[in-house]
Amino acid sequence: MRIYLCLILFIYFAFTLSLKEQKTNERLLGSFFRGSFDENGIIEFDEEYIITRIAWTKNDDYKYNYLLGVFEVSNDKSFKEAVPIGMIKEEDGELKEELNISSKNSLKYMRYVAPNKNYSDINPIKLIGYKKSLITEPDVLDENNYFQVTNLPLILIHTENETEPSRWGGDVNCNIKIINEGKVDVSDSAVIKVRGRTTGLIPPKKPYRIKFSKKQKIFNFEGKEKKWTLIANHFDRSLLRNNIAFKISQLMEFPYTPRCLPVDVILNGNYRGNYYICDKIEVGKNRINITKMFETDNSEPNITGGYLLQIDSLARDESRSVFKTQKGITGQIIYPEDDKITAEQENYIKYKLNKFEDEVYNGILDSIDLDSFSKYFIIEEFCGDPDHVWSSYYFRKERNDDKFYFGPAWDYDLAFDNDERLIPTNEKTDFCFKYCDSAGTMREFILSLIENKNVIEYIKNTWEKLYKTVLNENILANYIEEEKKKLEESSELNFIKWNNYVEEDDFRFPWDFGRKGENFEVSVEVVKDYVVNRFKSLTKLIDNYYTSAK
Repeated sequence: MRIYLCLILFIYFAFTLSLKEQKTNERLLGSFFRGSFDENGIIEFDEEYIITRIAWTKNDDYKYNYLLGVFEVSNDKSFKEAVPIGMIKEEDGELKEELNISSKNSLKYMRYVAPNKNYSDINPIKLIGYKKSLITEPDVLDENNYFQVTNLPLILIHTENETEPSRWGGDVNCNIKIINEGKVDVSDSAVIKVRGRTTGLIPPKKPYRIKFSKKQKIFNFEGKEKKWTLIANHFDRSLLRNNIAFKISQLMEFPYTPRCLPVDVILNGNYRGNYYICDKIEVGKNRINITKMFETDNSEPNITGGYLLQIDSLARDESRSVFKTQKGITGQIIYPEDDKITAEQENYIKYKLNKFEDEVYNGILDSIDLDSFSKYFIIEEFCGDPDHVWSSYYFRKERNDDKFYFGPAWDYDLAFDNDERLIPTNEKTDFCFKYCDSAGTMREFILSLIENKNVIEYIKNTWEKLYKTVLNENILANYIEEEKKKLEESSELNFIKWNNYVEEDDFRFPWDFGRKGENFEVSVEVVKDYVVNRFKSLTKLIDNYYTSAK
């Protein structure tokens, strides 16, 4: 017993002495003015240090030179592999003047990246910390405690020569780290580009497409993939609309629902706000799982599939994959890709499309999978998607199967009562697709389908079954509240960064989209109120069409 007591006392005193030694080693590393930085705004140390505190003198006249500013550290002056150790935030409405640094990332170089420009004078700053060479305790040297902006995972992107990805530019080389629960989950070289013909052009907050050098496992998503998207949700003040639509898709048991999770993003040291990292819509085992095609598949049965197609009003003739059916629907063959599809495959799928279209107008349903079409129609109309017959409308054909299958669900940032053409959606006396722009004659094609008694009956039965089992007001309202809590801190910082709370209630279409005059809290309530009331309004519309169908 005495031996155990002595051992415990020995460990206690050894630990106390260790802490005392560490505290003694902690010292002022320097008080840095602009003259202490090089021309790139970088502080260079004589050896590696661990920073424990950063202090500065704030200037309230230049608040936005500070708020959301990021301190980055690196052991490489290029900062290609840099990591943040802190961000300047407000506390009780007051701008902070000191940061306690919990991460133990050693550094030889440090910089401050201001929120609204590349670098900022933040003088003087005081750095307190340890020389790495003097630290012997493993806990102090443990670097598995990386800084995260909020409770969400953090994606760090550093581009080559700090090039800003642009709407008109191509792929930009970069390094990407994904930090989750204080650890680096992913670290790899990649390329990044701006995506989205509207969202990539109009708003300042850009969405991106990234492609890693090798396949990566992201969070708990099944399998590994190279290509991912970063969805900005700039037009969606709730930051939740795509998330909710994908949840509905999962509850409806679509064969594939794009996977997504909310994250914070820092690009070249600059905080960019709240994003969702999502799948890229493509063919693959863990994505749209259809038979792969090869350039040798030019005769039956191989030429019969698989194909992935998209209805798209903006499809242009510069690509051989673009199609326009005999009655005028416009779209694009997504798979096989434009540079791999053969003339035989192109001619085959275009022939099948025209045959399918002709059959529908003549009341023949041999080429349509009613189950997937009914679910796809329901999710588009339930969410109130203004792009229902305009774009991002996917369907596919499998090998040795003459039917076309519909899905996956995609692109709902303007849904859920967030577009002037539909607000208030729940008071409309007809389906949403009747009020919105169409990719050629896609509106007439869908109308021809739902006016068919067999089709609208299938839709009605599918909807009633879903409503009674997996979909109801409480399930979705509770899910919205749960997701809202996850986003509270990130949403606050996001809207400080982008400040797209526009006071006026009018729309500035087409140069801006989405509801105006709303903050995060109000917008979430709008979405929840819409969802709760959509069950009754959609039921009424389906019943009306069923009653009047031929």
